[in-house]
Amino acid sequence: MTSNSTRLRIAVSSGRSLGSPTTQSWRPEPARTSTLEVVAPKRLEETSDRHQPERHRPGGLGRLAGWVKTHRASIAILVPVLVLVGVVHALGMNSNPQRLDDEGTYVSQAWAVLHWNTLAHYTYWYDHPPLGWILVGLYSAVTGAFARAPNAVAAGREFMLVLQLVSATLLYVLARRLGLRRVGAVGAVLLFSLSPLALEFHRAVYLDNIATPFVLAAFVLALSPQGRLAAFAGSGFCFGVAALCKETILVLLPALVWQLWRGSDQRTRRYSLALAGSVFVLTGSFYLLFAALRGELLPGPGHVSLVDGVAFQLLSRKVSGSPFDPSSPSHQTIVSWLRRDPWLVPAALALLPVCLAIRRVRPLAAGLLVLAVIVARPGYLPIPFVIAVLPLAALVVAAVVDAAWGRLRSSDPRPADARWRRWAAASLRVVRAGTVAIVVVAAVNVIGPGWREHDHQLMMIDRDHPMTQAEQWIDANVPRTSPILVDDALWVDLVSSGRPPTRVVWFWKLDRDPEIKARYPDGWRHFQYVVSTTAVRGSFYELPYVSAALEHGTVVASFGTGEDQVQILRVQPDDNR
Repeated sequence: MTSNSTRLRIAVSSGRSLGSPTTQSWRPEPARTSTLEVVAPKRLEETSDRHQPERHRPGGLGRLAGWVKTHRASIAILVPVLVLVGVVHALGMNSNPQRLDDEGTYVSQAWAVLHWNTLAHYTYWYDHPPLGWILVGLYSAVTGAFARAPNAVAAGREFMLVLQLVSATLLYVLARRLGLRRVGAVGAVLLFSLSPLALEFHRAVYLDNIATPFVLAAFVLALSPQGRLAAFAGSGFCFGVAALCKETILVLLPALVWQLWRGSDQRTRRYSLALAGSVFVLTGSFYLLFAALRGELLPGPGHVSLVDGVAFQLLSRKVSGSPFDPSSPSHQTIVSWLRRDPWLVPAALALLPVCLAIRRVRPLAAGLLVLAVIVARPGYLPIPFVIAVLPLAALVVAAVVDAAWGRLRSSDPRPADARWRRWAAASLRVVRAGTVAIVVVAAVNVIGPGWREHDHQLMMIDRDHPMTQAEQWIDANVPRTSPILVDDALWVDLVSSGRPPTRVVWFWKLDRDPEIKARYPDGWRHFQYVVSTTAVRGSFYELPYVSAALEHGTVVASFGTGEDQVQILRVQPDDNR
């Protein structure tokens, strides 16, 4: 007896075929048993929707209403969480952290896409695929962010807020498709969004933040409950788009392939994987085609090339050293991560062996393991690399806690006596509630104060004020025709205020760009002012021209202190000092 129908099976044994004519001569046949099945549905409305005529199927609004009704519990939980995440992210996002040179670079390139129809404000040399800042430019074109925001980097950070809300939603869906309970999925979203490390890095205009929602979407589609080919094609497309935003995300490709393998039906697995792989390769090949059409795929005299750009990223970048060497840049980068949040990433790494034992989340746990190995290797470690770690770290912690909770719930001894069974169930509820209370209290008392303090600082302290003051001083005191070396975070704002782009030079290009070297053959001596920020001071030993400008400069204005200090120096050659 089933819940939806009554099934009656009757075994019939015969010596001849039931369909044989009686007029034919009898021939012995092997006895065979056939089964007749009578299905008696309890209620007509419980029959599957596929047996209804096509005209009775709900339309678009009906399907949407049905989807909302089905997921109403998740929607009721997720919407307030997203409001909280959005408020915490948005409050003070233009003030803390201070505008960064990398942010300025991506925003300047987005501005160039929008205003100059070029891929960069200088020669584009294939250091990164351009899709990330193209999306920033498209967002500004649709919303008018460059004209509306207080500065150009703020326009890009506005787009980061939108992407953060999308990423948080996709992380919740991914956690649910991995089998986590709603509370566990919400926990993953809160860890991913409210960790001080995550909050600070998610605000910055980094290509990694633009790639994150596409990576999460790829895994969500790979876990499609229906296992449709369209979902696998969409997964390959989303991961291809993510790679066109930030190429380093390709290190997670093995984890995605594993997830696709596990999520596909065995009968159609080779077609599903072939389709996902083909769409991924086709999406990524647009970058190769673009370079080839411009004649910049292979190295050659007088032009940049994609091969040179890839070689620089993989082979020529300055090695950061071993993270276990206290004097190495890698070690300092990791320390800077842990200074912002010493809990989330270490907890995820500590729980990683346990998470690898949980079958449903094993591919994503393996992806986190790959990222951990890359961090531990003695190679180049970019500061925003942790952005790729954060969603997987949040999922690992939430999955382990959720699995432990499920095991606790399933540990009912179920004694035979009903009275003792009720007593055991009540005792189990008390133990479960006590365990949860201990964990929550411990988390609040140990982790909560540090997170609350750092998040409060990120929301309330204006670290960008020195940059704003420096920009205002330049506008009031530096002639518009005076050549000035600047941090790229100021480039768009100074050019938009009416300064000739040839007179506002990103400091990095003076030493590294042949076009700028040709325009300013005497190097630093052509410039009257230089804006000194943390990024400029940090390049002192890498960029000879910039170093000489700083050495021959006199501070005429200074704003802020410490890492946030911004100084404006008047450059004076030796013969004029």
